[in-house]
Amino acid sequence: MLTAVEHSSVTPIFDAVLIDEAQDLPPAFFRLIYHFTKEPKRIVVAYDELQNLTDRRGMPPFVDLFGMDRNGRPRVSLEDVEGEAKRDIILPVCYRNTPWALTVAHALGFGVYRKEGLVQHFDDIDLWEQIGYGIVSGKLEPGHSVILKRQPESSPSFFADHIQPTDAIKLMPSRNEDEQAEFVAEDIANNIEGEELDPDDHLVIFPSALTAKRRAIPIVEALQRRGVSSHVVGATSSQDEMMRRGSVAIAHIHRAKGNEAPMVYLLNCQDCAKGSELSLTRNILFTAITRSRAWVRLLGWGPSMGAIIDEVTAVQKANYQLEFNVPTAVELKRMRQIHRDLSASEKAKRQRNEKKFREVVEAMKAGELDVESLPDDLRASAEAFLATFQ
Repeated sequence: MLTAVEHSSVTPIFDAVLIDEAQDLPPAFFRLIYHFTKEPKRIVVAYDELQNLTDRRGMPPFVDLFGMDRNGRPRVSLEDVEGEAKRDIILPVCYRNTPWALTVAHALGFGVYRKEGLVQHFDDIDLWEQIGYGIVSGKLEPGHSVILKRQPESSPSFFADHIQPTDAIKLMPSRNEDEQAEFVAEDIANNIEGEELDPDDHLVIFPSALTAKRRAIPIVEALQRRGVSSHVVGATSSQDEMMRRGSVAIAHIHRAKGNEAPMVYLLNCQDCAKGSELSLTRNILFTAITRSRAWVRLLGWGPSMGAIIDEVTAVQKANYQLEFNVPTAVELKRMRQIHRDLSASEKAKRQRNEKKFREVVEAMKAGELDVESLPDDLRASAEAFLATFQ
């Protein structure tokens, strides 16, 4: 279809087009929009690379999205032209999220205070300052340490006038999934009864689309016991109906993306703390937190939730500053290799290797395998590997 459109005289039907959440759309979509937009092609592309929930890393070059003209020149260029409106605009002021929640979102998204180090980082280091952060100390250069903090002018003053940092984002750890459901339902009921919030001021988000419908059941039941109505988007309501008057919205991250609410609850945070494909799962944390217009509650349980608690607490203790070592090009490449999204075959291979490794560990614990009894070359490799855990 796209090839036919590109080589035919189509009739443009749009005067102007806004492409929002553009980071999740296929390149073919952009070319179709280009051909169906009237001259002078008023197309606005809006995106946030950290809200990427697909297996694609960031936005491709615009020449790949919009293609070339008949003369071999890019159809769309982001270079500013004197006397014309700016083409490449980065918004430094965030009007939707509190500065404290946004800082926590960036800290978790990048893994700034993760014990094992950064998960990912901007290709363009200058983006930190362009999106509203200022340098407190250090150097914003590869290989150097830096401390960043959001600038006062990067957030509207009404946040500080009406919300306390300690209330803007809170941790709500539980012992298990059932207790988590009770915590959420009780907190929402208290908000409605004592804090003048309506049910439709709340959005409950699950990180996984595969398990969200099943895991939403305890939440719905716990809310019902407290007389609070709710709906599971795409299951008990239309997938196009996110917010419903008088009802708490419950959705997985892919349905929640692009929507917002005053109060956001992100459940099962432990699923995003560790493991493979961390670039994707950390982007889920960032995306969920930035759905909030005022308050965020992070819930989960188990050791991995402890890691999230440690990272958020570190941000708070640092007075909502981000301190980290700016990665070099080599370090960036290594991050992308380690934390990238895996293909089905790669996932299967990793699962097989994890099973084998678990069998080796169990054999060593049971005394069935002794490092000293291994061949010299294998023992040396094993000892070097084990030393990395010390």
